[in-house]
Amino acid sequence: MYKGVIFDIDGTLYDYQINDKLAMKHFCGYIERTMGISEENFRKTYTEARNIIHQRLKDTAASHSRVLMIQTALELLGKNPFDYVLELYDVYWNYFLENMRPYDGAEEFLRELKKRGVKISTCTDMTAQIQYRKIKKLGLDKFIDFMVTSEETGFEKPSAIMFELALHKMRVRADEAAYFGDALDRDVLGAANVGIEPFWFVADRKVTGGDDFIKVRSYRDAYKMFFGGD
Repeated sequence: MYKGVIFDIDGTLYDYQINDKLAMKHFCGYIERTMGISEENFRKTYTEARNIIHQRLKDTAASHSRVLMIQTALELLGKNPFDYVLELYDVYWNYFLENMRPYDGAEEFLRELKKRGVKISTCTDMTAQIQYRKIKKLGLDKFIDFMVTSEETGFEKPSAIMFELALHKMRVRADEAAYFGDALDRDVLGAANVGIEPFWFVADRKVTGGDDFIKVRSYRDAYKMFFGGD
């Protein structure tokens, strides 16, 4: 039995892609209604803004900042960010958070880990504040002991420091820990490179490669792997 288990958050504890798709639709609709900017035009501009931020701030937590992406999109559109940026940030994230749900079986799996005295940490390439909000909204905060973010370390996965800091906080060795993540390169290989046993959480996605690693389709399956039972 592992003494510590580390989880990525986005795409691993809940379905990030569907939540982002729905939140962006709501977000763009709000902008079209209130600012008169068509959804097509704003999406194109927002994609350009996101690319600018990613290129400028590559491999930093700030590269994921919605504030910076919205600010840059507004600037590209000739709008004063002070008039809109905070409101639009809330429009996106309030809708996103309100509609997110943990993957089926995730709560039961974490509860059983906690019951058995296993330390639990998250390890995520994002800024801390929004990730704490997500975990609280998912109702998983009562099971998780520690958070590690790329904002905290100054580096993103697969940098070893992300995984090593989680181990340090949990006070377990790499060979005593497991890791669940949805990205082969950042999560699975990053964990494996520091000696943590990775479980590639693929859900219902079609994936290629990573044949040396255990693929997990659901937390019901993970529960059986860890604890047995039907």
